[in-house]
Amino acid sequence: MRNKLLSGLLCLMSAMILSLYIVPFSAECSDHTVGEVDDLIGGIVSYKLGQAGVGSTEEWLGNGIAEGAGTATDWYALTLSQCGYTDLSAYERSLTEYIGSNNISSATSREKYALALCAAGSDSSYISDILDSSIGEQGMMSWIYGLHILNNGYTCSRFTAESVVDTILSMQYDDGGWALFGDYGDIDVTAMTVQALAPYYHSKSSVKDSVDRAVDFMSRKQLDSGCYQSFGNLNPESTAQVLTAVSALGIDCRYDERFIKNGNDLIDGIVHFRLPDGSFSHTEGGDSNETATVQAYYSFVAFRRMTEGKSPLLILDNRRNKEAPQQQTEAPAQGDTDDIATAASTVTAAEENQTTTAKTTVTTSVSVSKVTGTQAAATVSPSSDTETAAVTSAHTGEIRDNEQFPKGSYKPKVIIIIICSAAVLSLILLIIGKRNIKNFIFIGIIAGAAVILVLATNISSPEEYYSGSKKVKDNAVGTVTMEIRCDTIAGRSESEHIPVDGVILPPTAFDFEAGETVFDILTEAAQTYGIQVENKGSAGSAHGMVYISGINYIYEYDFGDLSGWVYHVNGITPSRSCGEYELSDGDRIEWLYTCEIGHDLDEVYEK
Repeated sequence: MRNKLLSGLLCLMSAMILSLYIVPFSAECSDHTVGEVDDLIGGIVSYKLGQAGVGSTEEWLGNGIAEGAGTATDWYALTLSQCGYTDLSAYERSLTEYIGSNNISSATSREKYALALCAAGSDSSYISDILDSSIGEQGMMSWIYGLHILNNGYTCSRFTAESVVDTILSMQYDDGGWALFGDYGDIDVTAMTVQALAPYYHSKSSVKDSVDRAVDFMSRKQLDSGCYQSFGNLNPESTAQVLTAVSALGIDCRYDERFIKNGNDLIDGIVHFRLPDGSFSHTEGGDSNETATVQAYYSFVAFRRMTEGKSPLLILDNRRNKEAPQQQTEAPAQGDTDDIATAASTVTAAEENQTTTAKTTVTTSVSVSKVTGTQAAATVSPSSDTETAAVTSAHTGEIRDNEQFPKGSYKPKVIIIIICSAAVLSLILLIIGKRNIKNFIFIGIIAGAAVILVLATNISSPEEYYSGSKKVKDNAVGTVTMEIRCDTIAGRSESEHIPVDGVILPPTAFDFEAGETVFDILTEAAQTYGIQVENKGSAGSAHGMVYISGINYIYEYDFGDLSGWVYHVNGITPSRSCGEYELSDGDRIEWLYTCEIGHDLDEVYEK
């Protein structure tokens, strides 16, 4: 009896101890202190001071940041203004000069410069003047940036903050998110939208309902590491956008269980990409990246402002017009996670990086993309990175009857080896007396599967892959033309990969078979003409999402936060991934490099 009782107690104690590891506590939180976040902010500033060759932040503002106005330093200027620096006069002069000497055709760029002037304490009429011609003119981001300006008390004749809010709410997807295009929410765009809507959370019930759904969306998408992935790739930028968004809502991510996964919070998710010099990489194990660094910087500042009870990042302290929406700024109590605490404010109108995506390059280093900037866009999670010596094409689709083994193909030899191996294994089973028919059926199934895999997969060297000759398509149903250009950056770099005239591939005709996509033709062009193409995702991935991160060694983000590759068909920017766009006879395909997520190309969007 005593032994049974002792055994029962031991079992009970074991179960209790085990439950400590299995059952998460709602009070679980990470151990980041405010001082640690201040150190992260200071590390970024020290890195930038060293990079600029100056000894103080004031010197950086007057020199490096002023020199980069309009091109490279606007988000640093805005963030420093929210850190208490009020003398941005040198930057303001430089930005005003830049605006005056350049034709700013992009609506979102005009809105970004208006916000930067506002942050610098400018009284320029430009801030209000551009609103009527910019809000909503270039899709989702122009609504978001425009609302940021309205949130700071500026007005225009065509729009009110309320009308813009209602328009944005109408664009929310069924999953609770927002995106530039497609049928599913994007984490970056959703977070940026929440930043802009935050000031109205407690005063407008429709905003509260919408934002609650968006918060659930962001919580569901968070990974165990605390970070996010965009287009399949782990990256700090998406996490920075979420940190800025929840800070705008008064949520302290260190104590809110919705944003703590496996003991890791949003700050952990960003710090995962920190480099020894204080900067941040765009991908795990990658080099320092300017977009990742600046977005980490302003997200940490947004977090610190929340802990200090200050307004959100984009309710700008130095603005001349003080009639911004009023909101509560009391820091939330530790562990208060039932409601979205304390109202907050605006978006950190952060650029997209939609970037981002796992490199499941099943078809050589060729791939296809859509710039999102997040999102036509940007990022990297575990997956295969196809810049290797041997290129594997896994076109695991239907094996056509007219396919033949090319001369010198490895496939017949491999198939013979598989069959012989199966025969030898069967013989061994007979010798040792294991003659159950199930054993031989199993061997046959394995051998058959191996043969199918060999038939469906093509392994070739780079020399073989880049064949230099067009494919002969016996079942062609039409012809399309495709060209690849980078006019927007011609002459802006000494890179040998950027042609002087910006033409990488002139208009070239390609036959296509039924069901082939823009992605297929880009892949064929890369093989035929030896053009390097790097993609993230694949035509067979979730939602058929394929993302082109580089062509001819020219990559997204090489020329700014909003730069990357986009494609047009018959002059229209499709709302589908290039892996989903099936071709029709006579289609005219253009792959173009953009520095403004397509807005510098006078894009016309597919309806």
